[in-house]
Amino acid sequence: MRPSLRGPAQSVGLMPAHTPSADFERRAQLFGEKVRQRRHELGLTEMQLMERTGLSRTYLQLLLNNRGGHKNRVTGEYPLPNPALDVVWLLADALEVDAAYLVDSERPVEAWTSDRR
Repeated sequence: MRPSLRGPAQSVGLMPAHTPSADFERRAQLFGEKVRQRRHELGLTEMQLMERTGLSRTYLQLLLNNRGGHKNRVTGEYPLPNPALDVVWLLADALEVDAAYLVDSERPVEAWTSDRR
């Protein structure tokens, strides 16, 4: 007998649509603001940030513009960014900040000096 290639989610149908909470939306926007602010402090272009991180320019532009993907054809809205941990670490290293700063929603956007990390 041949094993089924269907996973648990496929055997019960599609997952219900997820609507992010207002708190998640605030956190996602704050993440983008922190990345943009620090990039400007360092005087980095998008291309330079792309080279430092190895991320694609399209993906960086999505993050910098608080978008997690392409516009939903039905709602006309963009999904919120939700980068994986490795992306957060790549950005933190490239921006010379602590990764915890980028994801800490209780910590506002800050001006950084070279001795802080």
